[in-house]
Amino acid sequence: MLWVNLVMDTLASLALATEPPTEPLLERKPYGRTKSIISGIMLRNIIGQAIYQLTIMFVLLWSGDYFLRRGVSTVGRIGNDPSLGKKPSEQFTVVFNSFVLMTLFNEINCRKLHGERNVFSGLLRNPFFYCIWIGCFVAQ
Repeated sequence: MLWVNLVMDTLASLALATEPPTEPLLERKPYGRTKSIISGIMLRNIIGQAIYQLTIMFVLLWSGDYFLRRGVSTVGRIGNDPSLGKKPSEQFTVVFNSFVLMTLFNEINCRKLHGERNVFSGLLRNPFFYCIWIGCFVAQ
């Protein structure tokens, strides 16, 4: 969890903060003082991504041993983890890696705020973004 909190969130924030504005964004009228910071489209994207990630995580957590055809493996493990109540497994590694990779790909989705469909447009205009993204992907 330290990897997600310190590295992934910090670098993702830095990558998204350095995203250059697009011409249509600069031509938009300013929002009013009473408008919400989170628009309807942003709320839809946040809820949709949360449902998607939770669904994948719960399926991997509860049925992952069926998909992986392994179950709990104790090869090369020493001792029990008292917080889990059972021996650790590769299944938890798959769950964690899936979470990190879904978060990484969500960074690409977060580049567009106003319902634009092509999230890859202008991706190579920001070397900060793609270098940080590739670095996190390789490190993971």
